[in-house]
Amino acid sequence: MKEFSVFNVQVNPLTLAAFIGAIKLIAIMVMPMISDSPTACWEVAFTFLLLFSLINSMLSLNSIDQNKYWFQSIVGFVLFAVLGGVVAWKVSGISIYDLESLKIMYLIFTFMYLILLTIIRTMRKIIELAQKHDKRMNG
Repeated sequence: MKEFSVFNVQVNPLTLAAFIGAIKLIAIMVMPMISDSPTACWEVAFTFLLLFSLINSMLSLNSIDQNKYWFQSIVGFVLFAVLGGVVAWKVSGISIYDLESLKIMYLIFTFMYLILLTIIRTMRKIIELAQKHDKRMNG
């Protein structure tokens, strides 16, 4: 029996975005019933955006076509961020433009996500080169 590992899983980034996005939408809808904080819906949206970024970046290690995965990842991230923001705005009644400290977080998270994807893609290339070199050295 094959051992289960995150590094053996092939997941489409858009499917991942839809799955985590559905959970995020439920959490945003429930937040006003749980918390009195006016920014709670936005905080949930940012938390799930960060969660999607980390999981998606980690799963990119095992993708077969890196270019296709990157394109789908970025499209998934943009859709995830925009839809989460719209739902948080509608549920909380507070626009992102009214939240100075949280407004910059979208920009920070976007750059962090792109940097994380780049680091992981570079790590994968280095590992592939090392394996290729090792294979050549050992026969």
